[in-house]
Amino acid sequence: MSSVQLAGVADALAAVAEGTAMVVAGEVTQVLGIASACDLHRVDENVIVAGAERWVPGGADGTPDIGEFVAAELGLALGVSPASAMCRIADVLNVRHRHPGLWGAVLAGRVRFFEAARVAQACVDAGIDQTACGVVDRHCVVALALQPWSRVRGRIEGWILLADPAAAAEREAKAALARRVEVGAVKAGHCDLWGRLDAADGIAFDHALTSIAKTLPTDHDLDVRRAAAVGVLARQALGQAELPRAAEVIVHLDATPTADGADLADAAQVQGWGAVLTDRLGHVLAGCQVTVRPLLDARSMAPTDAYELPASKRRVLEGRWPADAFPHGSRASASCQADHTAAFDHDAPAGHGQTHPDLMAPLSPFAHRVKTHGGWGCAQPEPGLLVWTTPHGWQVVTTPAGTIVIQRPEPREHAWWHREPPDWLDDPPEEVDGPDPGPAQPPLALAYAFTA
Repeated sequence: MSSVQLAGVADALAAVAEGTAMVVAGEVTQVLGIASACDLHRVDENVIVAGAERWVPGGADGTPDIGEFVAAELGLALGVSPASAMCRIADVLNVRHRHPGLWGAVLAGRVRFFEAARVAQACVDAGIDQTACGVVDRHCVVALALQPWSRVRGRIEGWILLADPAAAAEREAKAALARRVEVGAVKAGHCDLWGRLDAADGIAFDHALTSIAKTLPTDHDLDVRRAAAVGVLARQALGQAELPRAAEVIVHLDATPTADGADLADAAQVQGWGAVLTDRLGHVLAGCQVTVRPLLDARSMAPTDAYELPASKRRVLEGRWPADAFPHGSRASASCQADHTAAFDHDAPAGHGQTHPDLMAPLSPFAHRVKTHGGWGCAQPEPGLLVWTTPHGWQVVTTPAGTIVIQRPEPREHAWWHREPPDWLDDPPEEVDGPDPGPAQPPLALAYAFTA
């Protein structure tokens, strides 16, 4: 049982928030120390014997060279091997020099370093240069200021495509040469299956597996039946004219007007699959029946008396809110419930018009239960803007762009992590009268250094 006893849930939540701030402060201190060590370490260029220290690239395109031996002592400070320290150095320098917006957000405590490092690594893996990284950086800074990492990470590939479409086309051509399917050795009566497929083939294969699996006996869950469907495909391949294609592929196109008034969108998001260049959509959707559903203006829609939203209005709601409208929600709105932000009055007279996209928001089942039964307040003063209040005094605004914390409750004046350290910590007495205090305890001042 913890030796620290908190007075209530509000104090516990405040302790968590304070602890998180301390963790973030520690991360910032660490990455600043790594960057400074690389900046300050010098190579003695007068030593030219074999094995002498050299200048080596610190990271990808746009990062400075560093003295290679700095990794040895950094490894000691980090508690990792020199090779791991070099990887950590590359993460820090890639963020600092290729993603200056994210670097500033990390230092300000608005973005966690691991998030910025993963963005930087995705750009390194894609092989884009420092200039293209700037495009990705600007998108990510805005997104990560408002949205959780789980919602942002799936969009990074699309921003990388937008940053350099020509390089994206080259990567696609190279990946095409590396397509293959491998079947592993038999182990415990089963084989592993792995492959890299063309996007259109991969989507069609996935849909075929699910379609066949749904026709198989339901003795097992869907995953097991999908695996069995591979055998069905293999045995029926010869002579089968057409594979089942009864599935829906949803593509989001965010059109941007150009100088001549035309609409241009260089990257399209295939829902549940990832991003592709728009000029490749024809290949991905080849053989499919395409239905174009433009996003309608909710202002032109009349309200509905029924509790449930009609399908056409449901699509408007999902188009407005791409994800769960709960604070830091990440679940896709298509799999959320359409919630009335003001309680639906089942006794209201006909024509009252309580059901309309402007009066609703997508919530996951858990978020819906918290709003209904957890004591949370929720108001939608204007369409697409929710104001949340929590039982312990937090006030948060959510919009389709993400989450903004408006008010965080102040901790109680005498909260345990804000206690002033005793005066004697600075100048402890030589002798203390009284009983033996027992084993020495860690000084309370350790905690205050982080909060200063």
